[in-house]
Amino acid sequence: MLLSLKMQPQPFRFLLYTEWLMLGSCGLMAVYEAWQRQSIPMQHILILAALGLMGWMLPSGKTSLRYLYTAIEMGLIFYGTTLGYLHILPTLYLIVLIRSCFLFEQPGRWIVAALSLLLFLVHQVQYIQRVSPLMLPNVEQQQIWMHQVAEILMFALGLFFVSQLVSTLLAERRTQEQLSLAHEQLREYALQIEDLASVQERNRIAREIHDSLGHALTSLNVQLQTAVKLWQHNPNEAKPFVDQAQRLGKVAMQEVRQSVHALRADAIAEEPLEQTIATLVKDFQQSTGIQVTTHIDLQTVPPGQMAKTLYRVVQESLTNICKHAEATMVQIDLQQMTDRIYLRIRDNGCGFQPQIKPGGFGLHGMQERIMALQGSFRIESQPGAGCSILVELPLQEV
Repeated sequence: MLLSLKMQPQPFRFLLYTEWLMLGSCGLMAVYEAWQRQSIPMQHILILAALGLMGWMLPSGKTSLRYLYTAIEMGLIFYGTTLGYLHILPTLYLIVLIRSCFLFEQPGRWIVAALSLLLFLVHQVQYIQRVSPLMLPNVEQQQIWMHQVAEILMFALGLFFVSQLVSTLLAERRTQEQLSLAHEQLREYALQIEDLASVQERNRIAREIHDSLGHALTSLNVQLQTAVKLWQHNPNEAKPFVDQAQRLGKVAMQEVRQSVHALRADAIAEEPLEQTIATLVKDFQQSTGIQVTTHIDLQTVPPGQMAKTLYRVVQESLTNICKHAEATMVQIDLQQMTDRIYLRIRDNGCGFQPQIKPGGFGLHGMQERIMALQGSFRIESQPGAGCSILVELPLQEV
């Protein structure tokens, strides 16, 4: 029994001090009346002290123990009224109701309030029966009954307002606890979002380095391989390829600087999409000898992130064609229709089976870029029939 008895302090100190003030007032009145009678009301003082100590700690264990605690409080008050002071002690049932709000939910609180009102009525009837013989005139008895009815109504209103007050305080306390818990959860979510943003930023920079620097280094490798082969027979023919390799090396260095700069700030002035693709195609043709035809039809300027994504897709596609396709011709079509932009990159290379051959980092990077803009990415290819990359992006106004 004792092991299951769990106690909790009074949640609101000002209510505890209010209870003690009421108990102290009743004690002073009892002492004053007893002093006039030349006696000390020890039993009343002990009852009031017990009620005050019981309010210091409230049971929080089993429901049966909480009901027992409330019954003991009511029993002490009821026993005190049998010893006297019927007109003072019944008001202490308000203290029982205050404490019951911390022990029970709404149905239990109303049960305690109803019992308190019922016991108060019993005490008022006893008080009238004790006082009535002393008041002989009939008019005075009617006045006493009217006075008792008013006290009963005031006590009932007191029970109602006390119950509502404590219920409101408890509801506010629960709301504050929920807000504190929600604030802690939001803080944890913010940390998770920060970690996720860091991962996404690393992936974005990895794609940037792969698409830009990888393309430049691939072209540089092709130029150097061609220069090495020609150097053995005719160094003069190899010189243009060495010069092109040197220029591509400078481009690679510039891409590295841009990637490093992207770690600090991602707001740089960019050239129009048509011009950047034209420069990219020109460098590709010079470095690989593969013929590229372009058809660009844009009525509006694409948003910055979309233009950057389209450029990277074209760049990575040309890099893959140079590495794997063994193509001699590439066709790039970029068109805008109403609220969508379509990109098609087709080569006449060896092709492959998209269902069998897994995509490398470059293809995955292109897919991630397109998906980030709510677009669609599709590859059509067959062995010996070349490859087509189809991109569709919804055009969103900036």
